[in-house]
Parts: sequence; structure tokens; C-alpha cells
Amino acid sequence: MADDYNYDFFKDINEYMIYQRMVNTTDVSTMGVDKCIFDEHDFSAENIEFAQNLCKKFKYLNQLITKDEFEMLSKIDNKFEYTNYWLNYELEENKKYPHISSEKFYQKLKGKDKTYEENNLQIKIRNIDKVHLGFMKTLEKLYINYNGLQNIIFVSSQRDKTCAYYSQMCYDEYENSIKVCTNPNSTNFCKALEDYREKYEVLCVMNDSMNKCPSSELKTLSKNEKAIRQQLDNAAQLQFGILPGYSSDGYTGMTAITVIGVILSLSLSLFLLYVFTPFGSWLRHRIKRYVGIYKNSQDEINNINLNNEEYTIRYNSIQ
Repeated sequence: MADDYNYDFFKDINEYMIYQRMVNTTDVSTMGVDKCIFDEHDFSAENIEFAQNLCKKFKYLNQLITKDEFEMLSKIDNKFEYTNYWLNYELEENKKYPHISSEKFYQKLKGKDKTYEENNLQIKIRNIDKVHLGFMKTLEKLYINYNGLQNIIFVSSQRDKTCAYYSQMCYDEYENSIKVCTNPNSTNFCKALEDYREKYEVLCVMNDSMNKCPSSELKTLSKNEKAIRQQLDNAAQLQFGILPGYSSDGYTGMTAITVIGVILSLSLSLFLLYVFTPFGSWLRHRIKRYVGIYKNSQDEINNINLNNEEYTIRYNSIQ
């Protein structure tokens, strides 16, 4: 099953969720959208009301993202990857409407509104299979908890939940998901998990400077051990010119020795690089720079006002 999905938009999930909450807390009967009137030629009788409400919500969400009143999505190339996920998610969550696919729904919507596609050329809707939709739900949970932890460290002194809670949620979701990856570059989902692990790692390093969360409460996300072993094995094969197809007892022993040698060599090289080169000072400079960026972002966040105490703005400034 090919994984050609783009998961990058989950890095900005907090921004999208502000608009999503506005949709979810608005009475669909008051939404200023039209041409969502379906009949039995479009959907079965029991599905018509659901389809009409979903049509209004979908159009309203796209209006909010297009207008981007709070200018949170201005740097995102394709802002409508999220709407495709949102539509698939809504249809999948409503189990009693299993016969409505996202592509079919969007075709019906465009059939009722001939000008909609002309005015929304960026919107690309396609069906997301159950496996990859599950991957996307996982990434959404991961980034929501990441942003909760980041908010404690850089934005707000008021806490609904603790550092330990958010870190544990990140850890549990990540460790459960990474099991499907035998190579960090094997699929787009595995790449997205590795991107997430790196962002989480940077956040923990920055917390060391901010001292907002006790270090003992922040769990470490490990790299996939299977992937690491595979990478070391590949390096050994390249170094000694041994191909995977030629298996022998000698090769097995040599691989084990080589793996140990590679690990020791890498460890020594990194230690020498840190101690005897400008690498250490460079790393400290980078940490201070990121901390400065986060502090400056607080002023921007305070300027965003949704006029509704229900919406909590959390600005994700690590890109």
C-alpha cells in the first residue's frame, strides 16, 4: 500500500484547530453558506440531513482557512491538505454513514454549486484509506500533546495539565506508532514520526534553558531500534563489500564485530567533535537563538483575540 500522503500539515494542527472549533461551535442553521440542498437523487433519505450539515461545515471551514483572519497559515504552501483530512475524518467518525466517501461527497457538493470548484481550485479531495487515516489521527494526537507541552514551556504559566501528562501522552503514542517502521525513511509516515521525534527532542533541550518543566518529567523518545540496526548493518556491508545475498557464519560474526566497531567509532568521533571543535559553542548558540524566537512569539500570540474565551491560542513557532 503506497504511502504518498503529505503529513506536514500536522505540524500546524493547533492553528487549524482554532478554525475547526469555530465550525464545531457554530449552529449550522445560521451558517452563511448556500447551495447545500441535497435530495434523494444525491443521497439516501436517511443521509440527506447529515450530508447537508456536513456540506455547510465543510464550506464554512474552507471560508475560514481561505480568509485566515488571524494570519496563522500565511506561510503554508497548501493550506487545504487539512480540509481533505477533516472531511475524511468526519465521514469515518460517523459510522452510520459508511456508504458516503469523501470523493463522492465532494462531487455531489460541486454538482449543487457549479462555481465552487472555480473559486476553490486549491482544494483537492480524495479518499484516505483506513490505515493512513489512522496514521493521520495518530499524528494529530502527537502534535496536540506536543503543543500542550510547548505552551507550558514558552507561552503560559497557567496549566490545565502537567508537563508529565503531556510528555507521557507523547511517549505512549509515539512508541506505539514507531513499531510499524523498520526503516525511518521507508514511508512518509515514518519520516513524519522521525520529524516529530526531532522536534520533541529540541523542545526538551530548550526546556533545560527555560526550566519550566522538571527534566525528570520529560520522557525520551527513542529512535526505532530496528531501523538503527538496519542502518548499521548496511554500513558494515558497504565497508567490507559484503552483499546481503551471501550469507555465512563468517559473515554473521563479521557483521556483529563491525556493528560494534561502527558504534564505537561514531561515539568517539562525536566526542572529539564536541570537545575539540567549535561544535559545542555552536550548539549553545543555536539553543539561545531558538529560545529568543519563542519568547518573541509570546507577544504575537497575545495579539490574537478570538473574542471567545473558549478558544485558547497556542502558537507553534518551531518549524
